[in-house]
Amino acid sequence: MIKIVKKLEEKISGFPSYMRDWIKTFRGKITIVCLILLSLIPLLTQNPYFIGIFLTFMIYTIFAASWDFLAGFVGQISFGHAIFLGISGYVTAYTIVNFNLAWWLALLIGATIAVLFGLIIGIPALRLKGPYLALGTLAMSLILFQVFIMGTLSRWWEGTIGTELFGTDGISQVPSISQIPAIEYFITFLIMCISLLILTHITKSNTGTIFKSIRDDEIGAEASGINLAKYKVYAFMISGFFAGIAGGLFVMRFRGVNPGIFQPLYSFYAIIIVAVGGIATISGSAIGAFIFVFSGELLRETLDLSLLIFSIILILFVRFAEHGVLKPALERIQEMWDILLGR
Repeated sequence: MIKIVKKLEEKISGFPSYMRDWIKTFRGKITIVCLILLSLIPLLTQNPYFIGIFLTFMIYTIFAASWDFLAGFVGQISFGHAIFLGISGYVTAYTIVNFNLAWWLALLIGATIAVLFGLIIGIPALRLKGPYLALGTLAMSLILFQVFIMGTLSRWWEGTIGTELFGTDGISQVPSISQIPAIEYFITFLIMCISLLILTHITKSNTGTIFKSIRDDEIGAEASGINLAKYKVYAFMISGFFAGIAGGLFVMRFRGVNPGIFQPLYSFYAIIIVAVGGIATISGSAIGAFIFVFSGELLRETLDLSLLIFSIILILFVRFAEHGVLKPALERIQEMWDILLGR
């Protein structure tokens, strides 16, 4: 494993400077090792149950990272992030079931429509700040939930092409990416890695610096000549695209979609995952999603007590790891590694 990491260090001369520096750090090496181990999961087990858990973890990682980008790096707190998840999920499912499109094309179409909704939401959101922005996006999510659940629209839609979009049933029998779990796993794994890499690159770029200046001081950023409206809309569109990618993967993972996907619960999932992993880190979304998904599976047998237990765990995380568990966890691991090496 160490040899593989060293070889990667030798072959990154063409990467951006921050990437070359990062991969030589302890954090970078740990990340590479974790990704290598994650890629070996289908080789270690073919059990659909375990493969499914890891698929869910990777999808939630992309979804949470998209929210972390918007809130952590641009300072735009959204309580309605499920809008992008749901819209892309519905479009992806509809185009696959009714037009028999390839999964990747349907996924891109769904994510593109999510970008459009990012534009639609971003423009009116320009006049909202802080809690008003959070409540405004939450209201938009609830409106879409009511629109998609309306039975009257379902009856109107019966005369159009294909499966109904509206009504409580939603769209079912959505085929997965592949009938072979290992192939579905590797494709999702690759999409997750590319998504995190692109989001990280954006945050490290000049545009990312502008985003962070808006987050830290909007008045100062505007006084410096930054067009706040333009960059806030850009942020919503970028975040919407990756949340849309997660939405498309989500419906293919669970073979269907219904209006429940617009409920605030899914938006709060992203917030919880980022809070656990660490806000404004992107990579923290991975560890947060891992803890969230696997603790949920462990608590599944507790039935009614699972929500209470998970709430207590979350409170403890927030109390003793205010900035998430990623940074302190890496610090402790590095201390142990240094001790083992006698440094």
